Amino acid sequence: MLSKVALKLRILLVCLFILNALSFGAEFYFSTKDGMGITGSLESIIYFLGFPYSEIGFKLPLDENRTIFLSTVGGYDFGKSTYFLRLSSDFQVENIAVSIPFELTTKIVDTNEPTETGRFNVGLSASVNFENMNLSVSAYYSAFYLFYDPAFNVNIPTVYTDDIFRSLLNVKMSYIQPTFSISVGYFASLRWLSYRSSFITGENSPYVEARIKVRF
Repeated sequence: MLSKVALKLRILLVCLFILNALSFGAEFYFSTKDGMGITGSLESIIYFLGFPYSEIGFKLPLDENRTIFLSTVGGYDFGKSTYFLRLSSDFQVENIAVSIPFELTTKIVDTNEPTETGRFNVGLSASVNFENMNLSVSAYYSAFYLFYDPAFNVNIPTVYTDDIFRSLLNVKMSYIQPTFSISVGYFASLRWLSYRSSFITGENSPYVEARIKVRF
């Protein structure tokens, strides 16, 4: 019962944020990979409010030329029941942007067995604008994990040595206009096989995104 109430409160909070964002003007976002919602920024505040996940955070300039930024974002994925917190250093020079994010994901579980409850990820992303096109590439690597130990009722940071897909790759090409954008991309989870000296893919799929500017 409590979990249902908490879920309803989260959904209500997201709806209130969306209504507030629309009053300032934002972008309606649809993706076959990430769902739909409203995304935009208000001064230093950045947000994505939708389903199955929502996030909100800050992007603060660190120099007068606004080429170096510090970003922090927190959010929740309704589909995976997962919380996440991301801190990144962002660099913008003319038409090139580079970001180095550090991310923690965690979820609440009810189990009597040792279970993975979170991951520490480090990543690198880069994007290049040329005329009305944008190419972006991002990669994440899971170096450490949180494992719940029911004997002590704590989450323990550890290096998980089992054969899992530690890496994520996302490539996206976008066509951008003043009032809308359309993107096609591909994402995949990867695992390195040393005996083959190559990667194999786990979950992977092409996807399509669209953004339309809206204002009420």
